[in-house]
Amino acid sequence: MNAKEQIENLEEQLKALRKKYYIKSFFRRAKRLVTDFLPLDSIPSEYCTEKIMVSEKGEAELFLPKTFDTPQVSVKTPKNAVEIYALQNVFCIPNSTYFLDLKKEKIFYEKWHDDDRIIYVYNTDNLSQHSMTLAKVRNHRNVYFDEEAIFLGGTFTFNYYHFFVDILSKVEFFKYIPDAKNKLIIIDEDIQKVENLKDLLMFFLKDYKIKFLGHEKKYYRFKKLWHITSTNYAVPNIMPGEKYEVGFAKLSKTSLQYLRKTAFDNLDMSKVHIQPVKKIFISRRSQFRKYNVDEILETAKKYGFEEVFFEDLNIHEQIYMVNNAEYIIGPSGAAWTNVLFANPGAKGLSWFSAVWGDFAIFSTLAAEVKFDLYFYIYPQDYEGFHEDYRLDPEFFDKQLQQLLEI
Repeated sequence: MNAKEQIENLEEQLKALRKKYYIKSFFRRAKRLVTDFLPLDSIPSEYCTEKIMVSEKGEAELFLPKTFDTPQVSVKTPKNAVEIYALQNVFCIPNSTYFLDLKKEKIFYEKWHDDDRIIYVYNTDNLSQHSMTLAKVRNHRNVYFDEEAIFLGGTFTFNYYHFFVDILSKVEFFKYIPDAKNKLIIIDEDIQKVENLKDLLMFFLKDYKIKFLGHEKKYYRFKKLWHITSTNYAVPNIMPGEKYEVGFAKLSKTSLQYLRKTAFDNLDMSKVHIQPVKKIFISRRSQFRKYNVDEILETAKKYGFEEVFFEDLNIHEQIYMVNNAEYIIGPSGAAWTNVLFANPGAKGLSWFSAVWGDFAIFSTLAAEVKFDLYFYIYPQDYEGFHEDYRLDPEFFDKQLQQLLEI
């Protein structure tokens, strides 16, 4: 069954479920609902009292991953305007970018794809399925705050890259919101559970009133909710069998420089208790996307690389460590967000599978700070994006030799 047939079937299933949940609602509160699924830019004035244009639609320049056999190539793709919506009569949830009307019949979501293909997936913990026009969501209880707030929720808030680059980048635009300093700032409570994310948050919001909210079993409504559309964003997921394309992500050069500057402005050397490592091998304790790391690390050690677990370092130490490195190597993953702190002229090698295609996020971060980053794109026959894999140690050895000879 192709993607079009899958979506058409899902559309019919959701229509049937909508009727079923509606009938059940006469007898008890439905645990799930089927709503209209609508782009945020189509939201009616009854839910939006004001729009503030920050920047018009434009283009994003992304830099494709380069290998030792292919030069760096950049591609320009359409990029959404950055706007600020003053929302009312809607519910929000802090680990998503969708807003639900009070009758829970419509969802307005921030649309990040540029074409009409039916391969894009915006699912979250609470939005379990969607077609082109309908979505199935959990029906949580409602909580009301009689205050104005600025929404800093988003997709994948728990992920270092998405929290830093996609979400905290919006703080740059608080200056356009009237009396922003006296409004609540809405943050997913998961951020409190990760010391580095919480410390990073304080780099940007130490003078603001922060409200941490859970994303389980509650929808939140505010007197007025200010939402800033994303200047950096990526399509959350795509359907199996598709390859990642460069246009699935958008990054703003000025925003990346804002993030880098804010991080360095808040670097506290009194909190750095490590020695610099000139040749970093990025390891991670996660069992996600496992590979033959012991073999690969032994190969890297022959050339003077030292194993570093960024999750064991505080955010100040991570900035310091990367800024003092001459070489950084490691598998593609959120730890490469730290390349934003690298020194121009430093070099690196990363790797991911062919199914990721033209995944250009970390190569673009590297290009922005003039970090000379190469990629090894290893072959993959299956469709999954997060499968375990094995690297050929001999081929990896040759890749390292090429890196060190440049």
